[in-house]
Parts: sequence; C-alpha cells; structure tokens
Amino acid sequence: MTKSEISILNKNVSFNPVDKINKIVCIFLCAFVCWPYLSSKVGLLLFILLFGTWLLTTDYKCFVDHLTVDIIMIGCWLVTFFPYIITGNFFYGAYSPRAALLLFFLFICGILITHYYMYYKKDFQMLGKIALFSLSFYAIASLQTYLGLKKYPLASRMLAVGDETIKQNYHGLGIGGFGFVYSSVFIIIPLIYFFSKKTSTNNVWHKVISIIVFVMMLLMLFRASYTIALLFTLVGIFLVFFIRGKKSLIVGVLFAVLFLIFIPGDLIGSFFIHMANLFQENDTIRVKFLDFAQGFLTESTGAQTSYRVQLYLSSFQTFLDNPLFGIYGPFGNQMNAVIGGHSGWLDLMAYYGLFGSLPLFIGIYLILRRQLLFYFNHPYFIYLLIVNILFIVFGFINPTITIYEIGFSIFVIVPTLPFLPYAFLKK
Repeated sequence: MTKSEISILNKNVSFNPVDKINKIVCIFLCAFVCWPYLSSKVGLLLFILLFGTWLLTTDYKCFVDHLTVDIIMIGCWLVTFFPYIITGNFFYGAYSPRAALLLFFLFICGILITHYYMYYKKDFQMLGKIALFSLSFYAIASLQTYLGLKKYPLASRMLAVGDETIKQNYHGLGIGGFGFVYSSVFIIIPLIYFFSKKTSTNNVWHKVISIIVFVMMLLMLFRASYTIALLFTLVGIFLVFFIRGKKSLIVGVLFAVLFLIFIPGDLIGSFFIHMANLFQENDTIRVKFLDFAQGFLTESTGAQTSYRVQLYLSSFQTFLDNPLFGIYGPFGNQMNAVIGGHSGWLDLMAYYGLFGSLPLFIGIYLILRRQLLFYFNHPYFIYLLIVNILFIVFGFINPTITIYEIGFSIFVIVPTLPFLPYAFLKK
C-alpha cells in the first residue's frame, strides 16, 4: 500500500460525519443564544430541534457512564416541578407554565455542552471554536444593538419592561434586550485575561480579537444604560485589575467591608454624585446614581433603591412563610403571598420553597466548583472566580433563571474562553 493510500485511509477513518454534524449544530446553538437578531428570526422551536439533534449526535456514554452529580442535581431540579404541573399549580410570575418550563430548560441546557466537550471528550479545539464563534456573534450583536439604540434610544427600556410583541420588533432590528445586555457583562470581564496576562498560548491576534469584542460590548453597555449592568461591569473590571490572587481577593473583600463601615457616608455619597454628573445626557443612569447618593448622604434609601429592597424582602418573607414547598405546594398560602419578581434566587424560593430551589442551588454550586477546580492553577482562575461571585450576587438582585442568555454565558462561554487559541490549530 502506498503512502498516499495510507493517508487517504487515515483520513477516512478519522472523519466522523455524526461528530461533524454534532459540532456544526453546536455552533448554530451558540449563534442562536449570542445573536438576538438570528433568534428573533428563527424562533425557539428551531433551537429545541437543533438541541435535540445535538443530543442525538453525541456519544450517549457521556450521559450514561460519565454522568456527574452536578448534572443529576440539575435534572432533579426540573423533575421537582412535575408534581406542580400534574396538580395544575405550576406558575412563575407572568410567564405561562409552558414558557416558564422552557426558559428554565434553556437556562441550564448549556451545562450539557460544556460537560460533553470540556470534561468528557476534552476536545479543546472545539471549545476554542465555541469561544471564537460566540465572541464573533456577540461582537456583531453588540454593534447592531449600539447602532439600533442610537436610532431608538428608548428601545432598551421597552425591551426590559415591554410586552413580547414590542420586544420581538426590536429584536428583529438586531437590538439585544435585557438578557443579551446582562449576559455581556459576564463575558466582558474575563475578556481582559487576553490582554492583561502574558501566557504562552495567547498571541497578538488573540489580543486583537478580545480587544475588539471588549470595546464593542463596552460601547453597547453604555448605550443600553442599564445601571446595574454598568455597575457590575465596572466592579468586575476593577477587581480583575487589582486582585492578582486568592489572598488578594480575600483582602479586597475585607477592605471593601471596612471601607463601607468606616468611610464617612457623605464622602461615598459625593462620589456617586460625581458619577451622576458624568451622565448628564442619560437620565436613567444619572437618577440611579443620585438615588444611591441619597442613601449615603441622608442615611435613608432613595425611592428606587427602597422600592427594590422592598421587592426582595417581600419575596424572602414569602419564602419564610412557605419554606418547604413554596406558595404552590401542599402547605402553601397564596392568599397573602407577595413576590417581588426582581430576584432570581429569592423568587424561586418563594414560589417553590426548598423543594424546588435547593437542587438547583446545589447543582450550580457543584458546576461552578468544577470550573474553578479545572482552572485552579491557571492564570484564568481569578477571572473565573470573580465572574462566578458576581453571577451569584446578580441572582439575588435581578431575574436570572428565566434569562437563558445568562445561563449560557456562565455555563458555556465563560469557561471556554481560555481555549480560544486552540480554535486556530489544525488538529
């Protein structure tokens, strides 16, 4: 047999059409989540069909012989809703039961993708392609959103609180909504890794790609004017530049606590006033910063902050009144239940108690712990740790489990970013 024949034979043996389909479908799944314009055009039904195709083309041993505790706990979380569905007591805010269950699944489905490529197959090249294509789609969507919001300044508010018809109209114009903007926060922070850390795998092209995406996302975030998104972004950027290791992170947290305790309130209030003055042309952000300033200057919370706190406390109080199965459970009391609707974790606890929330919390803890252990001795560890902490905090102050873009960014994109250099390797 000649060398050319051997070469052809080796290529035929190594080529796996099912595996090829599996990877192509995975890229389409990334495009759907990361590019609002595309998702608005194709709809959720196609995403579900594609995800089903992806599952059918995976190696089934991954989910049979190599099933991990974190995935089992996430599966148990979805199963806990079956008794509520059977008895007709499955509800979540303004969402229909079908929509809520679908959004819950979309929030966690990315966990299977990372488990398959990162931990089971250890296909670093595919992880690199996921990172590369996801960043590319986010860059395109950020540019579209920035230009769209420049033309329609009120679109960001309408996308946050408007009805579905309005949201779809703006998405059809390429303008990303609440989920896209907030998921960008968790991606823009670890992007700094590529142009702040010198490693053997990161070259100038990786830095160029990351800087371009970083700038586009940052411009989009400022144009969108979501105050909490901007605060989380600025805090995350500050932390990654000033915290260099695990010890410095602990010191930084202690310093922040001592700062809030001992620094005069009027000094902090003055800082927020100066921040508000930087956004004279943006009333949404300016009012929010002034609201924060009032809390420190007058020792009483501003109107917006006070309203938010009341929403969180109402959800927590409802949970305390119905701790086991929530308001829709066998011992639940729906008559006097008040749920704020602004806290992902507290709202879930209020609706379904420990029975319907604890498996999710345990699963997320194990997943984030698994990610951190994977990068424990890697320079990316501190970036990942900061993002995970911000994600947990975010879940207390904003809707989370119905925002599938956030789940995909935390469970898929953020842990695969360091593999970006592998996307350019031939093998």
